Amino acid sequence: MTITTFQPLAAPKQARFGHSKKLLAVLVAAAAIQTPTTFAQEESSNQLEEVVVVGSLRNTMRNSIEIKRDAESIVDVISAAEMGALPDLSVAETLERIVGVTGDRFKGNASEISVRGLGPFLGYSTYNGREISSGSGNRSVAFSQFPSELVNGAVVYKSQTADLVEGGVAGLINLQSLRPLDYGKRRIQAEVKANYNDYDAKLNGDDGIGYRGSVSYTDIFDTDIGAIGVAIGYASHDSSTPEESYNTSSSLRNCNSDYFEDGGSNCSWSDSNAAANGGAAADGEYYFIPNAFYFRQMESEETRDALMATVQWQPNDDLNIVADAQWSDRFYYEDRHDLYFDDGRRRIGNWTTNDSGALTSYTGESRVSTYGEFRERDEVYKGAGLNVEWQVNDKLIVDADISYSDTVRYQETWQTRFRSDRLWYDFDTAGDYGSSWPTVSLYTDSDDAASSEIDYSLLNDYDFYDANQRARYGEAEVNDSISALAINADYLLEGDFITSIEGGMRLSSHEHKNYGEDRVEFTATDHADITDIASGCATAFPQSGFGDDAGGNLTEWATYDTLCAFDLMVGDEDMSLTPEAASAGDVILSENINSAFAKFNFNTMLGGVDVSGNFGVRVVQTNVESVGYRQDYSVVANDAGTPADTSDDTVTITETDGTLKKEVYNNDYINVLPSLNVNFTLNEEVQIRTAIYGAISRPDMWWMGAGRDLDLGDGEEDFASVAEAVAAGNATALGNPNMEAIESMNYDLSVAWYPSEDTMLSAAFYFKEFEAGLDVADSSTVQESFNINGTDITMDVNGLIQNTSEASNISGVELSLQHGFTTLPQPFDGLGVMAGANFADTNFDYFENGVDMTDDVVIAPASLPGFSKQSYNAEVYWEKFGITSRLSYKYRSDYLKPFGSDFGQTNRFVEDTSSVDLSLAYNVTKNVQLKFQALNLTNEPYAEYRVTDGSYNRIEYSGTKFFVGVRVKL
Repeated sequence: MTITTFQPLAAPKQARFGHSKKLLAVLVAAAAIQTPTTFAQEESSNQLEEVVVVGSLRNTMRNSIEIKRDAESIVDVISAAEMGALPDLSVAETLERIVGVTGDRFKGNASEISVRGLGPFLGYSTYNGREISSGSGNRSVAFSQFPSELVNGAVVYKSQTADLVEGGVAGLINLQSLRPLDYGKRRIQAEVKANYNDYDAKLNGDDGIGYRGSVSYTDIFDTDIGAIGVAIGYASHDSSTPEESYNTSSSLRNCNSDYFEDGGSNCSWSDSNAAANGGAAADGEYYFIPNAFYFRQMESEETRDALMATVQWQPNDDLNIVADAQWSDRFYYEDRHDLYFDDGRRRIGNWTTNDSGALTSYTGESRVSTYGEFRERDEVYKGAGLNVEWQVNDKLIVDADISYSDTVRYQETWQTRFRSDRLWYDFDTAGDYGSSWPTVSLYTDSDDAASSEIDYSLLNDYDFYDANQRARYGEAEVNDSISALAINADYLLEGDFITSIEGGMRLSSHEHKNYGEDRVEFTATDHADITDIASGCATAFPQSGFGDDAGGNLTEWATYDTLCAFDLMVGDEDMSLTPEAASAGDVILSENINSAFAKFNFNTMLGGVDVSGNFGVRVVQTNVESVGYRQDYSVVANDAGTPADTSDDTVTITETDGTLKKEVYNNDYINVLPSLNVNFTLNEEVQIRTAIYGAISRPDMWWMGAGRDLDLGDGEEDFASVAEAVAAGNATALGNPNMEAIESMNYDLSVAWYPSEDTMLSAAFYFKEFEAGLDVADSSTVQESFNINGTDITMDVNGLIQNTSEASNISGVELSLQHGFTTLPQPFDGLGVMAGANFADTNFDYFENGVDMTDDVVIAPASLPGFSKQSYNAEVYWEKFGITSRLSYKYRSDYLKPFGSDFGQTNRFVEDTSSVDLSLAYNVTKNVQLKFQALNLTNEPYAEYRVTDGSYNRIEYSGTKFFVGVRVKL
């Protein structure tokens, strides 16, 4: 084996001046541990020793046990001996092997990562201890930009120390690259994998085949200027992630009307409706219903190229200089074909619900549309860092680190739509709804559905969609960059208790520019109509077997080449856009952070027990500048053509060109983050670890935007008057510049038993106490003026997220088991198991904020975004005779998943998810290994629901993925 060391990553933390008494208590407790016992001077305790064992999966398991055992705080680690040795296809999937770490498995792949079920918002991730820029509006890391083939390990810090960069209440994840001089030898490695996706094979003209490939080179050189090490790796892939799904619109409304009893057009909420039984509507029966629902057939493909390089130079025994750089380019396209029922609330009748008001069946009337949407996204990530460590003398080490991270995401969207006239339909969720889709039957006469039923083949007739049409084009861009400078010092002491003192400072600047989508549309038939599209752009339905796994009955409809249709529809119209131009939907943010810390490491004997740890404090100042824009609006009068009668005239509200006004908001705050970590080594097998520390999680960038979205019909909807437009419209906040970090004091207790090098059993209890919370302000208390036709008109503003003074807490228990059955006779001595479970609870309330929901319906609040009460992972492996096999299972209970920065939407939940994966490998020789992997073996669906259980807004199937490949090492 080879033994190397690495610096523990830097991560987020916090405590405010309000925690000063707790800070004093922490420091007093640390001082009380001191005894007169003399202890030999050691290496600085901020060094986490990593024992890297080159070889088998069994040795990798032993390695993780050893690292966890030797750490100065509560951590879990996955570490590979060399580039390309991580066991999974993505870093996110590797992280899910750690107990308490779960991913959001969207489109069949693990993506946003949560620690201890607390959601990505409460976590924080770094690469080599440095912040990572993001192409979205949040702080969640797109782990797909770091190929698992080029990453060498990850540390998950579940308790924190003063030297870690602040930012993660739940924990901190640090990805690590290989340091070539520490690795100590030459290695050339190449790997290629073919992948097969059974859903991709259903697409016309596709065979379901994609590829992944990587090559890496590591070497060391003795030169006249010192030892130099080089590590460089390149990875590429081309893979498809097709999708078959049922979806609803993002809005949800409560209604209690029945068209066949109460009349009306769109469903309504009234005490006078029959379902109220003469009382209040909220006391009778009612239902929740979206504005539209649709079925989606989608082809998607992703290509990614990534390059990572590290140069390490040791000119002498006192200097260690490491420079590293990362680059990735991810291109992704989606080709969507949707069958829309556009009038989701029109003439709703004959409805039935479950016990919580989710519709199980109903009748309605709607226009039906065939939608085409083609979307392209290109995301480029660049990161670089330089670290210099100087051993000034036998006692003092000074470390300086400078870094830069930048992400640019650019997206184009082409959309076309063709609508039919209205017809009646019956909607039924019979079956295992949530795993299966609803069925829909169509007819023309609501009084005689049986004899007027429409054959589904009508949906394949292009002339059916001749009522109206629309073409849209949009561009969006996100620029996100982070630069940072950190200087730290570590001084060894001769003390009987304090063994070393660390201190340092860090400056960082985060620039985030999330430009709202710039969009233009064209509805006229001047250039082409559905007849032209049918003759020039029609396609066969893009796949076979649509909806087979979901039990859907709408298996195909008229589709077309979206880009072809778009070009015909717009002709020579000017559709050029400039998304970086200022708009009311922009989030333009600068976040400057200054921090300093002091940390004291100690080691002593207490009653015959070896006691070690650290205490310290980190002080953080955050300054935020948010730029927003306000738009004026004009009124356009629409003469109905009857000059003698103005009662039927209407108005539309449009944006007034050239009226954008820039507004700048500033906010700054200070957090004081105490920390105490104490480790008790009772004997060679049993350890107890305790931790008390302050922590923060900063708001996502889009939470701090200053823009406003004013919906007054988008210049398309007619109103009888401006007053009617204002009453029907709504203003939505695109963030709150005064948002501050969520604070917590955290208490952790961990007990671990290590009876052998192959066995570890641990249990941890954690408690997180928040002195502030989050909620969305009552819109009636947030009123702002908007200029409409030269007059300032006051409107309520929805969706303004804000800090509150409400206290709350999170508590949880984490259990972990790892065991190798090495004492069994062959071949059973190759067996091993890993298992983990996390159980959490919270009294944090996140209330329903849907702008279309009435206040008299009582809806139970959700908890923290991303919070799961339960998560499990289990793995059985067998390794013998050059064969390695692993069967793994992952589970996560349901959790809240908000809509980005739009807090005026109804609460959206992801239903509990699980997956089963299989991995096989065979060592042909010591240098050649064959691999096979299968992801989502049971083809588990991904399902989301809104407000109440059973009110599904998304049920998605994406199939099983298979990979076969070979890895060669020289």
